Amino acid sequence: MGFNKNVGKTIAVYSFVIGILYAIFGILEILVGWGDLIGTGVSLIQPIELAGVNVVPPDVFGGIMLIIIGAVYLTGVRQQARGKREGLSFLLVGSLLAAIFFGVYVVILLANGVGYVFQFEDWLEWIWLDDLRPGIWLFLLALPGAYLALTKKEWRE
Repeated sequence: MGFNKNVGKTIAVYSFVIGILYAIFGILEILVGWGDLIGTGVSLIQPIELAGVNVVPPDVFGGIMLIIIGAVYLTGVRQQARGKREGLSFLLVGSLLAAIFFGVYVVILLANGVGYVFQFEDWLEWIWLDDLRPGIWLFLLALPGAYLALTKKEWRE
């Protein structure tokens, strides 16, 4: 089955949900980290924690990147909903950006893990859950879309 309006609407809903999630968490990271950026140390909203784990860390530049990834996903929604294959490129590029961001965060997580294993002073109380940022788990939600865009050859004809 080729890429048509019915398939496009399903992909558009998926892209919309992923794009909105990336944008929301990007905005939250900026609001939490704003005080650190300007030097006051007072965030615009309190850090969001779940079971003692910081779900939204204070990271203004990471938040900006999440918003950019969300914007790429959202840009293709209209074309996807109309059944145009050109909209798939936004899904693929958004997934590529998400993968790069995921890779950076995994490398940071691994580097902190090495510091913990070697018992460096700054890593004595490190917990791996502290480095589990939205860019990591949002990428896991974005994987199915990238897989479909890459493997469905009949969509590219």
